[in-house]
Amino acid sequence: MRLLGFVCWDSDIGKSPPVIQVIYRWEVSPENREAFLAAWEKTTKAIREETKGARGSFCITSVDRPTEVLTVAKWDELGQWQAFVTTAKSDSMKRMHALGKQISYDAYEEIANFTV
Repeated sequence: MRLLGFVCWDSDIGKSPPVIQVIYRWEVSPENREAFLAAWEKTTKAIREETKGARGSFCITSVDRPTEVLTVAKWDELGQWQAFVTTAKSDSMKRMHALGKQISYDAYEEIANFTV
């Protein structure tokens, strides 16, 4: 194992599964923004506490298009997120969908991370 910046990286990457980040793209009107963020926070905390492999998420918005909101969820393994997606029907998630329009979502493998 070697240290690259702030990340410990196994020299044989195939030995450890990569962290998965799922990027959800939303369209949220200004009048629904605060309620959407409250629903997202409640949902994120519940999923992180109750679902194996869920590491939580963060939320960002476009500086040029303030109605565009991205929520980025982190998962230990792709299979854990895939299993969650097939069963996710919580009231808080329904609330998010009522307050904003989900445009897309995509899963990504994290291959390196030099954030502090």
